[in-house]
Order: sequence, then structure tokens, then C-alpha cells
Amino acid sequence: MNKDLFYRIFIGAALAIIIFLAWQARLAQNKALEETDELKKSIIAADKLVKEADGRYAKLVNYYNSEKDLKNQLKEQNRELYDVVKDQNERLLSITNTIVSLDSKVTEGFGSIDAVDTNKVNVALRYPSKEDPFVFWDGWINRNTAQYNGEFTFGKLPIQIVVTEDSRGLWKHRIVGPEWLKVDSLTVNSLPPAEYNPVTPRKLQWMVGGMYNHSIINPSFSSIGIGVGLNLFDSHNIIFSANSQSQVGVGYYYKIKSLKKK
Repeated sequence: MNKDLFYRIFIGAALAIIIFLAWQARLAQNKALEETDELKKSIIAADKLVKEADGRYAKLVNYYNSEKDLKNQLKEQNRELYDVVKDQNERLLSITNTIVSLDSKVTEGFGSIDAVDTNKVNVALRYPSKEDPFVFWDGWINRNTAQYNGEFTFGKLPIQIVVTEDSRGLWKHRIVGPEWLKVDSLTVNSLPPAEYNPVTPRKLQWMVGGMYNHSIINPSFSSIGIGVGLNLFDSHNIIFSANSQSQVGVGYYYKIKSLKKK
């Protein structure tokens, strides 16, 4: 068999094997991604609201929602806000629904007899403590008629919301407040992480470069060349080349994407 023909057949077969292996690698990666997503979905579906400490509650974020899903949820829950978001052409990223309440507390004490009207008992109620009350009622109660009159005032309610990502790639949403704050339910629906700032590669990109070839069998043989090519869909690369030995060629390269290990 002619030596040149042998090399051509060998190179062609090697190229076909490389393309086949790259295609198989992509299929394996896609399957692995699908299995990982299914596992994450099952973990999120089984997750319950967790009280980590007094005033601190946590729950996983469901980030397997499309923007259409979030818009439909907002439309059902708050049509007025939905119209505002739509009119201002805003992008909906996440929706958090929570129900909070205050921890119950039993107190006792004494009021004071009013100096002007002894039928009135002045009462000042403070929750959760006298030193730093969040709810304050200041008024009086008539001992004869049982009439009462007073005013509610409220202090500041500090709330902190923290979103973290754990080692599995899952997002956790935390609400942190005073010890007497109770979170009865918490649901966070969000776009997938990749959708927050999506990067869409161009379908067609141009490439240009150069090369230097040196034969390890015949050291006196070397060449330099240039190449231009196309990148298709961020994965397929077709290169056209020419070198100083009056040779032209065409090559194909496949971009194998690696998975980030968690």
C-alpha cells in the first residue's frame, strides 16, 4: 500500500474516532447533568422549613422555575404588582412568600390609679420586654364601666435575609430576626442560577491563528503556516490552513466541556 495513502487512511480514521468519542462524551455529560438536576429537584421537593435557632429559619430555594412560571405566580398572588412589573418591563427573578408571627408571652403586673379620676387605672403594656419593646400599649381602664382607651405604638423589627449556596449547588434562603419572631412558612421560587446572567454564545464566530510544524522523524523538515476557521455553536471548530511547504489542509475540533465537580 502506498505510504501516503496509508497515512491518509490512518488520519481519517483517527479523526472519525475523535469525533465519535467527543460525541459520546457530550451525551454522557448531558445525562450526568440530567441526573444531577433530578436529584436536586427531589431534595428541594422533600425540604421542610427548619428552625436553626430562635429567630432564625432556613429553607432551600426552588430555582427550577421559568420566568413564565414566576409571572403566573405573581399574577395569581398580586395582580397589582404584576401589572407594575409588566408595565415597567422588569425582569422577574424570584418570589419569596413567608408568614411570620410573634411568640406568645404571659405577663402580669399592676397599673396605677389615675390622680385626677380615681375610677381610671392607667396601664402600660410592653412586648416582649420593658427595656426594648416592639409592641407598646399606653392607656387606661375604667373600673366602673370597664371602658378602656389607649394607643398602640410599635418599635423597629430588624429582619435579615441571607441566601447561600451549599456544597451540592443548592441555594438556601434564611430569615433572621429577633428571638421572639416565628416564621410559620417560607417558600422561595427563583429562576435557575444560569438564568440570572445568561451568557449566550454566538452561533458563528471567526478564528485566526498560526502554526509551526517540526518533524521528529526528519529533523530537517519544518514548516510554518496560518489558519482561519469557524466556531459553530461554541462546540464545533473547522480550521482551514496553509503552510510554507505548499500544503493546504482542513481540520475539525470538538470542544469537550467539563463538568464542575461539587
